[in-house]
Amino acid sequence: MHPDDGNDPLPASVIGRIFAILNCFTSETPSLTLTEISRRTGLPTSTAGRLLGELCSAGALHKDQGKKYSIGQRLMEISQCAQPMLSIREVATTFLDDLCTATRLHVQLASLDGTEMVILDRRKGKQRLPVFYHIGDRMPLVPTAAGRILLAYAKPEVIDKTLDDGHFIWPVFDTPRPSVKSILGSLEDIRRNQYVSLTIPGAPVHSVAAPIFDRTRNVVAAVGVLFQPNSVPEDRLLPVVRATAMGITRRLLGPQSKRELPPWGAEPDDASDSEFKAIVSGNI
Repeated sequence: MHPDDGNDPLPASVIGRIFAILNCFTSETPSLTLTEISRRTGLPTSTAGRLLGELCSAGALHKDQGKKYSIGQRLMEISQCAQPMLSIREVATTFLDDLCTATRLHVQLASLDGTEMVILDRRKGKQRLPVFYHIGDRMPLVPTAAGRILLAYAKPEVIDKTLDDGHFIWPVFDTPRPSVKSILGSLEDIRRNQYVSLTIPGAPVHSVAAPIFDRTRNVVAAVGVLFQPNSVPEDRLLPVVRATAMGITRRLLGPQSKRELPPWGAEPDDASDSEFKAIVSGNI
């Protein structure tokens, strides 16, 4: 059940009710009161309170002195074992660092989940952009380059459900809303070229992205760069972003190295890979 959606049926099982509670916590609402959780889930206050107490006892949630609940340490520890998305993040981290260092732009790593993309990792660039999401947040597929990449390689039924006969999520920019036909055409171009550049007239953010493949040649993630309109030559960015995606893909196809998960929100190192230095010698 989506937070704030009171129209969904009340989960019948205990597991369903627990996940209804956990789904209330987002980057916008990291801490909630019992009343807020009861309202968001549709659970009676007594039921929600009992489940919250059990979750706190298990360390899955934490209750502060202000009687607000938040994600607990034990749940965070368990999430570190998630596969395969964390494996992709582990592999990609140095490449994302290098991409951010080389371009000085905002970098994102995303994967597909249903009809949305989930931000696996990100790096903050030097440009001021209206970018307000966090790691773990969900975003629509159509408006961003990374989302278009993931949509292009999704199953046909996912594409149909996402586009929904034109009722897909689209930001309120001073631009015409794209037609389903034009989006389907862009998806064909993506599958042919293995990259996309989304430079929508009037949009405050432009983006370039490329796909990351696994051993079965399925796309498991997309890496993208976000930038201000007319601030960076597109022909300089495309080779760098594609090189990043190919580098992550090659690492995924190679033997697994010792697990060294980077800390969440870590800043990129100053060092840049030699391959990157060669690609970006044009001083982007």
